[in-house]
Amino acid sequence: MDIVDAQVHLNRLGSDWQHTDPALIVDYAVVTMDALGIDAVLIDEWAGFDNPITKRGHLPGHFLPNGAMRGEHPFSERAVALHPDRFAYVARIDPIDPDLVDLMAGVRRKPGAVCLRIVPIPEAGELDLFQRGGFEALFAAAQEHQVPIFAWFPGRAQMLVPYLEKFPHLQVILDHCGISREEGNQAAQLERVFALAKYPNLALKWCHAPSHLSTADYPFSDVMLHLRRAIEAFGPKRILWASDHTQSKSHHTWAQALYYMLDSNQLTDDEKEWVLGRSTRTILNWPKPNQGGFR
Repeated sequence: MDIVDAQVHLNRLGSDWQHTDPALIVDYAVVTMDALGIDAVLIDEWAGFDNPITKRGHLPGHFLPNGAMRGEHPFSERAVALHPDRFAYVARIDPIDPDLVDLMAGVRRKPGAVCLRIVPIPEAGELDLFQRGGFEALFAAAQEHQVPIFAWFPGRAQMLVPYLEKFPHLQVILDHCGISREEGNQAAQLERVFALAKYPNLALKWCHAPSHLSTADYPFSDVMLHLRRAIEAFGPKRILWASDHTQSKSHHTWAQALYYMLDSNQLTDDEKEWVLGRSTRTILNWPKPNQGGFR
């Protein structure tokens, strides 16, 4: 089975990642992936927040005169150069970047860049901008150039509806089960997410379910009921497994994030094949390499 982790902030791997040679982090990641049986990882390069209001520290890059952040992806590019068969990465484009259209046209031409991710930061006014239609140019360019978009909307997935309807040929993936741990009543939040499955251009990233949905220890048996409901709503071909290991590790290990599903007797082999890897490959148009290292 080809197992693909659809989100890891891989640049943050290790306790002293800020001062570690990126090549060493990549080597450590590959050894760990081999031990766990993970064939590939989608890297979301992220530096955390020094100040969410100004977005400083959010990404490697620089600010433009109009206030847009022009993101860069040095770690991701290094990882892809070292192991093109094991890594791809998420690109970031600011919706107010004056060169948005040209940047979008170039995303898939970069080795390993397979998609985009948006994280509208409320403190920076980006959530209000999204509600006002301020991301429409970004979505239009992504649809034109067939660049899938991961979207982080914890507890507010319904905000995507106008965009899903206006851009029906753009693949959107809702991050982290679409739920917020802080909001509470996660089961009700999930039901609102499942209602959005009627939009064929929406997929669901199954990530953080153990920490957000379970009150049990590993193997998080109470999560499986929710996963079955997700599969009923979206189908296994529209669900992408991800660990978000560097963020979820305070609750469970990278191995546990995978094996509570891989070892489950409540999923069929076909469901596991799709959710744990094939969906990500298909939705992101990220073919499995034919060379060594993949099973």
